[in-house]
Amino acid sequence: MEVFKSKIDKWILICFALSLLACLLGTSVMIKVGGTANYVIAAVILIIGAGFPAWILASTKYVVGDGDLKIISGPFSWNIPIQSITSIQETQIAITSPALSFDRLEITYGEGKAILVSPEDKATFIRKLGAEKLIVPGKSAQQQATDKVSKTSNKKSKRNQQNS
Repeated sequence: MEVFKSKIDKWILICFALSLLACLLGTSVMIKVGGTANYVIAAVILIIGAGFPAWILASTKYVVGDGDLKIISGPFSWNIPIQSITSIQETQIAITSPALSFDRLEITYGEGKAILVSPEDKATFIRKLGAEKLIVPGKSAQQQATDKVSKTSNKKSKRNQQNS
C-alpha cells in the first residue's frame, strides 16, 4: 500500500489564509459584542470557515493498494477498484474535485464515471496503478471513455447482425 499526498497550489493556500482571516475577523466581532448566541455563532463560523478547509488541506491523499485506489479528502472518500479504471489523462479542468492543484489527472472508471486527482508524484502514482497503458495523449479521459463505450456498442451490434 502506497500513500500519495495531493500536490497543493499556492493559490489554494492563499484562499485558505483569506478564509481563515475572514473567519477570525468575523468571530472577533461576535465575541466583542458578547452573548451566548454570538459565542455559538462564532464557534460555528470558525468550524465551517477555518476547520473544514484545514481538514481538506491536511487530509487529501490517494492510497493505492489491495487492488483499489482510495481517495480521501476531508469527510469525503471514494474507493475505486483499479481494474475498473479505463483511462487516465492529464488535465487542468477547474471543477470541484479532491485535487488541490490544477496539475491534475482525470481518472475515468466504471461506466463513464470520472474523478480528478493531483498527486505530487504523478509518474509513480500512474506506475503504481499499473495504468501506463491507459494514457492516451491528445484525448480527454471523457472522450476516451466515450470511444470505448462506442466501440463496445458497435461490436455488440455487429454480433447481433451476424447472429440474425
